[in-house]
Amino acid sequence: MNLLDDEINLRLILYLVSGEGISVNIDALSKSLNLHRVTVKKKLKKLIDLNFITLPFYPFSYLYKAYPMLILVKADMPRSKDVIDFFKDDSHIFAAFSCMEGAYNTFLIEYFKDLESYHGWREKIVTEYKIPSREQRSPADATIFTNKLMFKNNPNCLANDLINHLDKGGNLVIKNEVLDPHYFSILSLLLKGRHIQRNDSFLARELGINRKTIKRRVDRLIEGGIIDSPCCFFPNLFIPPGYNLVVSMVEVKSMIAKIRKYVKDHHNISRAQEASTGRYNFLLFSAFYQIEDFFMMGEDLMNKFSGSIGAIENIFLSPHMTHTIKPQKISLAWIERKLWELRYNDNFGL
Repeated sequence: MNLLDDEINLRLILYLVSGEGISVNIDALSKSLNLHRVTVKKKLKKLIDLNFITLPFYPFSYLYKAYPMLILVKADMPRSKDVIDFFKDDSHIFAAFSCMEGAYNTFLIEYFKDLESYHGWREKIVTEYKIPSREQRSPADATIFTNKLMFKNNPNCLANDLINHLDKGGNLVIKNEVLDPHYFSILSLLLKGRHIQRNDSFLARELGINRKTIKRRVDRLIEGGIIDSPCCFFPNLFIPPGYNLVVSMVEVKSMIAKIRKYVKDHHNISRAQEASTGRYNFLLFSAFYQIEDFFMMGEDLMNKFSGSIGAIENIFLSPHMTHTIKPQKISLAWIERKLWELRYNDNFGL
């Protein structure tokens, strides 16, 4: 049986992806840092309150198979509360930003199964008055990519760049906050998925199954590529607090394998995929605390691979331009829909 055709598995995935029953192991983290557990608990709470890190959850890696289409949209949208709420609530919009790109004031990152569902969604949001009709705005500019060509997806690699924010005393200085060296250690460990625990007794009670089967099911889901191991993340996923997101379409003329390796190894580039959009064949998502650092990376790329890089088209998005980024929203909506379909089919014998 397909792992996603099992109702217990789907209900379990809902808990794991939402982070219910998943927590930081304060005792293990305290022992690792040689600090009192009360101290560690307070420091972790401060990091969460400052919106530096999320509580742990299991990423739903199957999402990129469920929604193989990635669509980047530049749109002309009113800045009304209703439209912003639509961005936040819609189950296909991963992220929404303000931007200043010609006639466009909004940049959206969307996920879809195929062109038909994308077209139907666009028609529906107009007829349901989620967004204004074409007569009241400039037509959107949508660029379509496939998630099947993604060769890097490691948002927590950006944690390595936080080293640049340590002062001479080892304090983490970011977003006008000065945090002692233990905060950096906590961030580093949790972003690597260390000292995270799962409450199998809680999950077993909620699902009405034997506690011992939880581990077996979770292991199978990880082995099957449905979920990844649990981790804490930056709240905006591939954007550390205070960082600017840069979305780049790049024309790579030659030395593709070497440039792919450069991208995979670079700790400011969290996501990358091959593309076929006009002259561009690479799509990169990178994040930098200062835009100057992005241009330094560009110079380094040009110098290392002279003559191999052609045109580059960038969109710069500051943290102040973010309307919404909800890493779990699309995943949870898909899982809930799949669970509803499974129950519906069972009830009607389909």
